[in-house]
Parts: sequence; C-alpha cells; structure tokens
Amino acid sequence: MQIVFRSPQLNDRDAVQAALTASAAKENDAAFANLWLLREKYGTELAFSEGMLLRRYHRGFRAGCYGFPLGSGDLKTAVAALAQDAASRGIPLQFTLLTKAQCETLQSLFPDAFTFSPAEDYTEYLYLRENLASLRGSKYHGKRNHIAQFWRAFPDAHIQPLIAENAVYAVEIAEKWLAARENPNESSLQFEMSCIRDAAANWNALGLSGLLLYVNEKPVGMTVVSQISPGITDVHFEKVVPDCPHAWPVVANEMAKCLPHTQYLNREEDLGESGMRTSKQSYRPDLLNEKFLAVRTEKEDALC
Repeated sequence: MQIVFRSPQLNDRDAVQAALTASAAKENDAAFANLWLLREKYGTELAFSEGMLLRRYHRGFRAGCYGFPLGSGDLKTAVAALAQDAASRGIPLQFTLLTKAQCETLQSLFPDAFTFSPAEDYTEYLYLRENLASLRGSKYHGKRNHIAQFWRAFPDAHIQPLIAENAVYAVEIAEKWLAARENPNESSLQFEMSCIRDAAANWNALGLSGLLLYVNEKPVGMTVVSQISPGITDVHFEKVVPDCPHAWPVVANEMAKCLPHTQYLNREEDLGESGMRTSKQSYRPDLLNEKFLAVRTEKEDALC
C-alpha cells in the first residue's frame, strides 16, 4: 500500500466524514474540525488509502505516533502499511489515543504484537443527549436549579442558531471569558482562543454548528459543535461571559435540545485539570471513553 501523507486541507472533510461514518467513530480526536484546527499543534498529517483514513503526528505528546486507521478498508492491511512507514522513518510503530475497543481489535488481529498502556487524562466524557436535554432525576437537581435561576433573572433571554454570519459573536464571548481569567496570557488559553477564531473564519468548511444565548439582546453564551459520525456530536467550545454564571448549564441544555438526531454528546477530555474534571463530572457522563497507547513489540513477525 503506497501511503502519501500531507497536512489536512479544508476540502478533506467529506473524505474524513466518510471514514468516520464507516467506523461509527465516537472519539473527538478524529473529528474533522479537530484534525484541522489542531494540525499545527500536533503536526498532523493525513493519508487516504484503499478506503482508510490514516493519521500520523509530529509534534506534542502525539509526536512519532499514528492514529488508529478508520474507514471501510482492510484494517490489517492498513496497520501493516503503517508499520512499513514507521520502519522507513526509523521509529517504532506506535498508536495514540486508542479506545478500548480499538485495543481489543489490534490484539485480536495481531496477537502479542503490541503492548498497551493507559493515556491518562485523555478519557472522553460522553453523555446521552436525551439526558442533557431533559435533565430528569435527582442527579441533575443542581443543574435544574441554576437554569431556573437564570430564566427567573432573565425571562426575555433567548437563543439563536450560531452560523457563519454571526460567528463573530462567539469570538467576542470567548474573548470576554478569556479576559476574566487569572492568567489570560497562558499559552493553552491563547491557543484555544486562536482555534475559536479559526473556527469562526472557516465555519462552513469545517461543518460547524452551534447556538448563541442572548440576554437583553446581547450575546452572553455560546457553544460550537460538529458531527463526528451519525449520532455522535462533538462539543468543541462552550463559553459564557463572566457576569452570567448561571448561563453555563443553560447553554449545554439548550444545545442538547437542538440536536434531536444525536445519541451522544462528546464533551471531550479533562486533560487532568481539576476544574474541568469537576465540571464534566457534574453533568453525569453516561460513557467514559478511555484512551490508550499501543507500542509495537520487538517480535519481528508480529504483524505478518
């Protein structure tokens, strides 16, 4: 299999979506918007070969690793081809951010060919859309209280679809949120802000959608989402201006209501940050999508 890797292009979206659909992908690192927005951070390169989407990375914690092949092609052939690519580069074959099911598939196809280890802090939080839309039951009591307080304080608040034509408001909300941070110049926060600007500037090409929350006719909250595969939606960004704290669960709840054809919302990982972990756990995840690293063993015939 001849593999030609290159940087992700905006016109790759249809091919990527076809591969994600064929694999029923749930993982946010495979979402097209993330592949494109994070391409410089991770030195991401893509290849399309015999019905498979192949990924390799050159920077960050993913450097020297490959993504799990996705698509309708033959997985065993794709893995063998990636092994050849790694050998030509003089590096071991390593896969990053594999799901538990993907690890089991590799072990089944290539017994004893890989060793596996957990990718700590990269477990994804997935939620049944219906649960976030309805917020039924005692476990969501706190969320319902915040939402009720918001609507009592702002009975004339309303939402609008977030589209390319008003995406500038999402940027403005994010900028106000960032300015209120203790360390607004922190590199990770500045990088996220640059991604939000890039997302707004390339809205339709990235296949993004979302909503804006208005109070007194001013935008105070936003969320940006995209489809990973049918029934799976990734929540890329969610921000609220500093003086509307009760708006956070309102934004999450209203977005869930606007996605009737979605089964799961992937609210991504917490990256080991305690505040993010507390927030994501407070929405009571229905599925924790654990991630793993896989490294090829020294056994020479393991991939034969």
